[in-house]
Amino acid sequence: MSHTYTLQLHTGSFVHQMHTFDEIKEKAERIIKKLKISDIILGWNTDEKLNQQLVSYFHEKGIRVLLWLPVLSETDQLKNITMITTVNGTQGERVNVIEHESFSFSCPGTQQNIDHVISIYEEYFSDIPFDGVFIDKIRFPSFANGYEEGFGCFCQSCQEKLTGVDLDEIKLLIHNHDHSLLAGQYDKEGIYHFDHQEVDAFYKQRANIITDYIIALTTYFSSRHLIVGADIYAPFLAYHVGQNTKKISEVVDFIKPMMYRYTEAPAGMRYEYQAYVQHFDDSKCFRDYWDDDPASDESIKKQLEFLSNLPTHVFPGIEINPIDGICSTDQSKLKQNLELFKDYSIISLCWDLMQMDETFLNIL
Repeated sequence: MSHTYTLQLHTGSFVHQMHTFDEIKEKAERIIKKLKISDIILGWNTDEKLNQQLVSYFHEKGIRVLLWLPVLSETDQLKNITMITTVNGTQGERVNVIEHESFSFSCPGTQQNIDHVISIYEEYFSDIPFDGVFIDKIRFPSFANGYEEGFGCFCQSCQEKLTGVDLDEIKLLIHNHDHSLLAGQYDKEGIYHFDHQEVDAFYKQRANIITDYIIALTTYFSSRHLIVGADIYAPFLAYHVGQNTKKISEVVDFIKPMMYRYTEAPAGMRYEYQAYVQHFDDSKCFRDYWDDDPASDESIKKQLEFLSNLPTHVFPGIEINPIDGICSTDQSKLKQNLELFKDYSIISLCWDLMQMDETFLNIL
């Protein structure tokens, strides 16, 4: 199958610009000449002149442009955000793995944090003719942020939303690193159903908190006639970070599952898997299901089956930027990925065209 691609362009953090327009244009020209690009997802630096220039440039090339907007992380650089409160009552920590990204997470259960995201968009991006918005960091922190953070937010607002859940029992299970916090099975859409009734109720309610947060944002952006895409964890762990992919798929125009097989950083599949299972003495049921490798060819095929049952467009994300110590993709690994995802007409090339190995163009 001949592929069309979406391409991500990281222009820098909210407060740190990484590249000039001329630098981006020079590299983008070489890529656009060789690949069929349908969409550019760019962000999230706030420099208005740079963003105007980039949108104008890509529009002249007939390419749609979506704003890459992190919403439950990074926003503390611009606003006085309410951060998550862990099960122990402490504030969430930063994960300093990728330069200029904090991975410090805000609470999804407060209206104020929703208002802050909308305010950031209106203040810095609303005058730029983006075709859509790609919302990123739409989740609770994963276990890569630490064991306690992996269970999400326990502020008063979020606890009130966990209706019908025995939080005292949940907190005891967490304290004991209980096996019941891991045991369960997936349904056809990749939603994980925990065997323990109280744990299952807890995860359902926390996923509802994330879904409600996403609905609030998609309702706002759709009212402005913008396409809305969503960054999703690989299906094996999406539900564990609060992403009910079925419900999210019902309210966005497309999802981009991060099928990052070669990334040793947050969202990297093996990285996240190890960060999760290491906390449990008995993780056999979860390990056995994925044969202890959620990024193997067979495990990827299982997850693609989950994705095939979702009611929206799916543009799987694969790595195209080797980074020492973080991402080990190469030509051979790219070929393997293209074979695995050959049935998708559109593939997302992640996560930054400016760091793309241009020898990959001969393979794509």
